[in-house]
Amino acid sequence: MRVIFRVFIRLVAVLGIFIGLALALLTITEYRPDDIEALEIVNNSETVISQGASLTLMTFNLGYAGLGADEDFILDGGLKARPDSMEDVEFYLEGILSLLEMHAADIYLLQEVDLRARRSFNINQVETIHDALGTEFSSVFAYNFNAIFVPFPVSFTDYIGHVESGLQTLSRHQMLESERHQFSGSFSWPLRVANLKRAMIVSRFEVEGTDKELVVVNLHMSAYDADGSLRESEMAYLRAFMETEYALGNYVIIGGDFNQTFPSVVDNDITRMRLSEDDDAYYVAFPIEDDFLPSGFVYAIDETLPTCRLLNQPYRPGTEGTQYYIIDGFMVSDNIRVDQVFTVDHGFVYSDHNPVMLEITLLDE
Repeated sequence: MRVIFRVFIRLVAVLGIFIGLALALLTITEYRPDDIEALEIVNNSETVISQGASLTLMTFNLGYAGLGADEDFILDGGLKARPDSMEDVEFYLEGILSLLEMHAADIYLLQEVDLRARRSFNINQVETIHDALGTEFSSVFAYNFNAIFVPFPVSFTDYIGHVESGLQTLSRHQMLESERHQFSGSFSWPLRVANLKRAMIVSRFEVEGTDKELVVVNLHMSAYDADGSLRESEMAYLRAFMETEYALGNYVIIGGDFNQTFPSVVDNDITRMRLSEDDDAYYVAFPIEDDFLPSGFVYAIDETLPTCRLLNQPYRPGTEGTQYYIIDGFMVSDNIRVDQVFTVDHGFVYSDHNPVMLEITLLDE
């Protein structure tokens, strides 16, 4: 019995040392970005936006081409942390590319685009997307998630592992500059060492014939933030940014996955679906505060279709337990006319999000 006990103690000690060393390695290699970083603009276009121009934008969370209709996700109540095969990722990515090409835009705001990650079988999605859209587009990429190893979930085969992923903005028009802005707030140690570092891409465009800039923000805000403190900090940062740019007289468009329900759709039929017939409670994404929007801005969203689904199970339309959200869209300054906004319903075949299209005109003042 004593021998067994000593062996057990030694095994526990070895395991503790291993965990300690792994945690030390993750801490040493933790991604620590500056508050603001200049981004490389690949193949910057020479086409300048003219005064009074009409533009089309798309925001689309790609789910790293790993969250299509046949997938669930462990943090949403599912079982998996990545697709079963590279062929699955290739199928989802091909479908995503077809959506980008069918619904042409002047500016694409994409989220959850993997540069290199175990969960998407190390396919360089950033390069693949830029190549598919063609040489008329410029491209910038910024990390939202950069970790040498994510030890979750505890599994010998289904763990997330290495991740380099983030935001990609593509444009037909010349960018003056593009920067990564780190959101304020973070998880506490040790959770933060292998977690997302949320940010936004701020891209600036000349508007010919004016002294103003078109400022386009691509963002993906926090999820799985139980007490809401991260989102509160991120939204405060975003609001201050919007107020500063508006005071300068710039045209401002904020687009992306807010991971929060827009105020006007908190109680509509889409966002208050039952999780089960026996459950009287409804699950909704954290609502954006009613008074968040700064003076001079409006929401540009489609209230008629969901932009996201819950990943508690593979997607089977009409089945019990399916939950929907409207969390993707735009905020637009009032010197821009919103001509149309609509959600592209692709049945969540290729991603757990639907693309949202925005057509706008820059107003002459």
